[in-house]
Amino acid sequence: MALQNSWFFSQTSFNDAKFKSVTNNQFRLVSQHPYASKKNPQDIGVALTLQVVKDTADYGVDKKTGMKRDNNVLNTFDVTILNGVQRLDAQKGDVIRLGDMIVEKTFIIGFNLILRYKDVQVIKRDK
Repeated sequence: MALQNSWFFSQTSFNDAKFKSVTNNQFRLVSQHPYASKKNPQDIGVALTLQVVKDTADYGVDKKTGMKRDNNVLNTFDVTILNGVQRLDAQKGDVIRLGDMIVEKTFIIGFNLILRYKDVQVIKRDK
């Protein structure tokens, strides 16, 4: 008989190094808003919506359609920066580089990514 509840022993992880490599760790800031955890009041920071501007990964071919899978360019995703600051000195369109991931506070639930980072670097866009 196979193991039951094997999910209890399984782990799904996000390959942060690979993600940063294929995207050149440069994302366009779409929006930001303050973040405070309800479960852990000490977790304070800023939630960011970022847009992918570069993606060099080859995602292969869809088995059903035979067509090449699209990349993530122009797609958006959310991250939370837990650095105690609830607003970045950044505007829409500025480039964001992600710092160190907080692995113990990053989760994947189904296809939903809950990404937490210690800090970011803001690269101001030319005006």
